[in-house]
Amino acid sequence: MRIRAILIVAALCAALLGVVQGQQAAATSSPKSPNGLGFAFDAPSGQLTASGFSLNLAPNSSGMTNITGTIDITINIKVVSRFPAGTTFPCAAIAIGGQVNLNTMVVDGGIETANGTATGTSAAASTVTCSLTIPYEWMVAGSSSGDNGLLMAFAVGAVTPGGKTLRSTIQLSGVESLPASGATSRFAFHAEL
Repeated sequence: MRIRAILIVAALCAALLGVVQGQQAAATSSPKSPNGLGFAFDAPSGQLTASGFSLNLAPNSSGMTNITGTIDITINIKVVSRFPAGTTFPCAAIAIGGQVNLNTMVVDGGIETANGTATGTSAAASTVTCSLTIPYEWMVAGSSSGDNGLLMAFAVGAVTPGGKTLRSTIQLSGVESLPASGATSRFAFHAEL
């Protein structure tokens, strides 16, 4: 009877170890939006990626307009959790802009990313700030097969000096109007960790 109890405890420990290891994924993924667009954030490297769409590889140059500009993003992160000393707060933003065909998820335009590290202390109840600048130059179609716009997402995380992700979040800003060529667009986002 005692051997059977030891075997049951060993099996439960093995099962729990598998659950714990499965929870220590390096990347945080957001749920996919209804049209299949998804995002993933690898906090230790600060890389935010998008999936579920494709860029038009050979846009028709007739009727195309070249637009340039800059997107300035400020992410204010309220630290509500207790993190060990030395915790850093990587941050990233992604901008998908141009003409987006929501039926085919093909973009005539471009995708731009930026990443950095928020400045401030890791003490609970503090606020750390991440400032990112994304310059862009896109060729945008003028046809009516899609909608012109700017889709943005941002991500922040809390990472120990040893590279372990303690918390992270990915958030979407929704679709913004496509800025006029040459414009600087400023956005402020808020998150809690």
